Amino acid sequence: MENFNPFRKEDENVSEPRIVEAEKTVSGLNEMPLKQLLKKFEDLKKGQAPRRIKGAYAHFILSSQPGYGKSHLIGRLFRSLSEQAVLVYIRPFGSTSSYWQSVLMNMINELRFPDKIGIEYGNKKEPSQLEMFAYGIIRSLLVSAIENRMISVKDEKRVLNAFCKCSLEDFRSSQNRVQWVRNNLKKLASCLQSILNLSESAQSWLSVLFEYAYFPESELRIACLDWLKGGSLDPDEAKNIGIGVRSIHTDSDTNELCKHRLLDFCQLAGFFRPFVFCFDQTENYGENQNLAKIFGLVVQVLADEAYNHLTVVTANQHVWQKSVEPYWEEAYKSRLGPPIRLEGLNRIQASELIERRFGKDNADKKAEFIGDKQWLNQLYEDRYEIGVREFLQECRDRWQTMFENGIAEKPLLSDVYKQYLSRIDKSQPKRFVFDPDTFRWFVKDAAANLPETQVKEYKSEKGYFTLLWKFKDREILFGFEAGSNWARWQAITREAQKYYEAKRQKVKAVLFRTPELQKLPAARWKIAPVMEKAGQQYLHIFCLERQQLMMLYAAYDLYLNAVSEDIPFQKQDVLRFISEEFGWFWETIQQPIAIKKEAGVSEPDGIKKELIEEIRGIVEHEKFLNMDEAMKKLSESVSAELFRKACCCIPQIRVHDSPTVKVLQWQSNQ
Repeated sequence: MENFNPFRKEDENVSEPRIVEAEKTVSGLNEMPLKQLLKKFEDLKKGQAPRRIKGAYAHFILSSQPGYGKSHLIGRLFRSLSEQAVLVYIRPFGSTSSYWQSVLMNMINELRFPDKIGIEYGNKKEPSQLEMFAYGIIRSLLVSAIENRMISVKDEKRVLNAFCKCSLEDFRSSQNRVQWVRNNLKKLASCLQSILNLSESAQSWLSVLFEYAYFPESELRIACLDWLKGGSLDPDEAKNIGIGVRSIHTDSDTNELCKHRLLDFCQLAGFFRPFVFCFDQTENYGENQNLAKIFGLVVQVLADEAYNHLTVVTANQHVWQKSVEPYWEEAYKSRLGPPIRLEGLNRIQASELIERRFGKDNADKKAEFIGDKQWLNQLYEDRYEIGVREFLQECRDRWQTMFENGIAEKPLLSDVYKQYLSRIDKSQPKRFVFDPDTFRWFVKDAAANLPETQVKEYKSEKGYFTLLWKFKDREILFGFEAGSNWARWQAITREAQKYYEAKRQKVKAVLFRTPELQKLPAARWKIAPVMEKAGQQYLHIFCLERQQLMMLYAAYDLYLNAVSEDIPFQKQDVLRFISEEFGWFWETIQQPIAIKKEAGVSEPDGIKKELIEEIRGIVEHEKFLNMDEAMKKLSESVSAELFRKACCCIPQIRVHDSPTVKVLQWQSNQ
C-alpha cells in the first residue's frame, strides 16, 4: 500500500481504446457526444441485408484542448458497439504516396482483434473480427441462395433455422458442413456477383474469406492476409486458395489497389455489420501540409464512395485550425459534419472521479485528500468545467504535496519512454506486426538529424524504393514491402542490383521484416540462390525481433503523443532522445553488408571458453536483448566488465550503447 497513488500519470492517456474500463467512466461525462454517434450508427442497420447505406459525412469530434477524452470516447464507442460493428482504430499514416495501403493494413490488423471487447488479443478460443466478418458474409449468402432456390436443400425451413443458430465453431467442427459450403462456393460467388459490383472477382473474395473463416490452422492464412492487404501472392498459394489469376497483382498501383480493396470491404459489410472507422491523433497530419491534404482526400473518398460505415475524426481545436484545416479543400471540409464538442468535468463529476480513483479501499487517505473540499471549490470558482487531464494533474499535485513530500519534478523523457515500452508489451500485443508508417517515420523523420546523412524522398524506377539516405561516398535505399510473393521479390532484387551496379557498388537496399512475416527467401523459391547472393552484396533484409519492434513502436507512440500535446515534451525533445537512444538501429542500417563467416569464438586470457559459449547461446537464441537481461540468464553471475569482454570474443555479437541501456544484437552475417 506504500506505493498506492490513485492519480498516477501512466494511467492517464488512453493508448488502446479497447481497454477503456467502463467502471472508470464518470457518469454523464461526454454522454451526449456518445449518444449522437450511437444514433448515427443505428441508421446503418436499417433495412435487410445486403444493405447499401451511405452517410453524408464523417463525424467530427472536437476538443477545445488536449485531455478532454477523445480516445476515451472512442473506447466507450467501441465498448457500446461490441459484436454490433466491425471496429477499426486508425493511427496516423505518414506517406503521401501509399496512404491507402497504410489505412488498409491498419484495418486488417484491427480486424484480427477478438470480435468481443474485453477478450484478450490472440485468444484462439474466441473468434476475431475478421473471422466473424468472413463467416457472417458467407452465412448471409447461403441463406439468400437457399431462399432464392439457387441452392436446393431437402428441408429448407430446418436448414435456415440451423444456419441462424449455428456458431462459427459449430460449423468448423463439422467436416461435412465445411465441404458442403466449399462445394457451393461457385454458386455463392454467382449470387454475390449479381448483387455487388466489386473491384475483384466474387470468386476470389469468397475463396479468401472461406479459407480464413473455416481453417484457423491453415498454412494459407498468411497468404489470405497478404491478399486482403493488397499484397501480391505466390501463384501456387493463390491457386490453392482459389484466387483467380486476374486477382494476383504484382506490378499494379498498390495504393490504388488498396483503396478499392477497402471499398470492397465496405460493400461486403452490407451482408454482415457496418464498419466504424476512427481516425485519432489527427494533429500529426499537421506536420506536413501535403499529408494534411491527403488526409482530407481520404475522408472525402470514404464519405463519397464507401458504403456501410460510420467514420469518426477526432481533433484538438487549436492544432486543427492552425495546421490541418487550412490545407483542406472546400470539398474535404464539406465531408466533415458539424463539430461534436467534448465536455470537461463539472464540479459533481470531479468529485465522482476522485471517488472512482480511490475505489472502495483507502478510506482514510481519501477522506484526508478530499478534506473540507475548499480546494475543489476554489478550482471551480470562476469556471463551470475543467478538462479531465488538467483536473487529474491538479489532483496529482495535491496528492504529492500531501503524501509524497512535495510536487514531483517533471518526469524524465527516458522514464516516460520506459512506460510506453511496458504498455506495448503488456496491453498491445497486436502491435507486433509490420507497420510501414513506423518504419518510414524512423528512417525519414527520426533520422533527419543524423550526422553526415541526407534523407530524401525518392522513387525508384519500378517504385519499390521510396526513400534515400545519401552519404559522402555511398547511398542507402529503403523499401517497405510486407508481401511474400517470389515474383515481386525477384523484381525488388533486380531493381536493387541495377542501382548497385550503376553506383559502382556503393549502394545497398534495406527492407524490413517482422516476426509474423514469412522468412525470405523461401527455400522452395527458384530465386533463393540469387537473393542469398544479393544478401551478401547489396540487399539488406533487416529482420526485426519482438523486442526491437517494441522499442521502435514505443518511440513512435512517444513522438505522436508529443505532437498531440498529450505529454509535456516538445517533438524536438523526443527526436533528440530517439537519435541518441537508437544507436543500435542506425548502426545496423549504416554498416556495410558483410560476407557470412563460420561461427566461432576466440578465448583470450582470463575468460573461460564455457562463459563465452554460454553467452553466445543466449544471444543467438534471443537475437536482441539488453545486457542486464542477458546477464540474469547466465548459470553463474559475473561482473559487467567480464561479460562485456566475453561478448567482444564473439564476432556475431554487436554491443550497442545508449543513454538508458546497453543492447546486445546477434548478427548472423558476421
